[in-house]
Amino acid sequence: MKILKAVKNYLKRKNKKYLLEFVTKMEVKMSDKHIKQLYEEIGNQLGENYKIILEPGRSLTENWIEYDQVEWKIEEQMEPLVQELKRDNQTSFEDKVLKIYKYICLNYIYDDNVLYFFKKDTSDPENIKYIAVDWYGRIVDEKWINNRKKHNRRICYEFARFYAKAINVLLDGDANIEAFMLGDKENTHYVTVLTGRDYSVILDLDDFNKIKDLTRLKLGLTINGITILRDEKGIFQKAVDEFNDGRLSDIIEVQEVKKQFNENNKIECLKKIVDILKMYNIDSQGFMEYMRAIVENEGFEIEKIWKEIKGENEKRYVRCIIFEYKGKTYLIDSVEQSMNEANIDELKKLFVFNPQENLYNYYGG
Repeated sequence: MKILKAVKNYLKRKNKKYLLEFVTKMEVKMSDKHIKQLYEEIGNQLGENYKIILEPGRSLTENWIEYDQVEWKIEEQMEPLVQELKRDNQTSFEDKVLKIYKYICLNYIYDDNVLYFFKKDTSDPENIKYIAVDWYGRIVDEKWINNRKKHNRRICYEFARFYAKAINVLLDGDANIEAFMLGDKENTHYVTVLTGRDYSVILDLDDFNKIKDLTRLKLGLTINGITILRDEKGIFQKAVDEFNDGRLSDIIEVQEVKKQFNENNKIECLKKIVDILKMYNIDSQGFMEYMRAIVENEGFEIEKIWKEIKGENEKRYVRCIIFEYKGKTYLIDSVEQSMNEANIDELKKLFVFNPQENLYNYYGG
């Protein structure tokens, strides 16, 4: 592809517009071929409940293609890293992709406030669904974009969008590989995908079904959000393995506490883990999802409740959890990063239960 790039630069210098247009069209056709191949791979391995989201300006018209309504831009604070990596001729492309992945995980947090605005669809009692609102990060205006610059909270649509853009800037027009977005048809989750001649990978740093890599990397743990669909030569898998080399899958102190769990000391052990996790100074949603995974793994049925963050210009809520054990209710407070016995009636005065059953005004970002 370096030869093709050199040819394009030559044609530009010589002002050969028609030839340049022809070469560019050939590049687009090559990229379109990889997109179609990826969709087939997704269907075979993950099912058909997915669509591919591209930047406007392409010619693909398949019913599983959607064109984003928001311009893809690299976030300003990421620009120096992306430009540095673009100039770097020593680091492999795959390692560069993972360096950006790591940067995002260490410097951003998941904005779980978005889940507060999900709507509950009970039209089919046998298939209750939650519906995301489009204006929260998916289809946004300049006001939203400017407000997001004031903090580091983002959601999946935003992560997938600017991560894909950063990767494509690194590629510098290489038609053999491309990054774009993959989303489920209900618009509840988007991820970045990277596909080309040698491999297809899903880069999901904020999977809300498990502890996100946004949290795991802040704790110094292994990457766990990358799914490799195709990689016959093991190129991307090698990069992931090298990245994970020397990292643990879980916090070692927590692993020691887990070994002590029994029917009589579960609450005591959970409180020890809370104290351990608090030392890492992670964000509230990272604390919540880590504790949730442990609590559910011990067989407790949890309920999410919402706590308002005071002192913000706009109302913002984060998730906390409650669970029952031996006739008592326990609250894991994500804001205070604490766990205590609680009275359910008192909690209802301080927290929001079932926000999805209400209607809310536009939240500006």
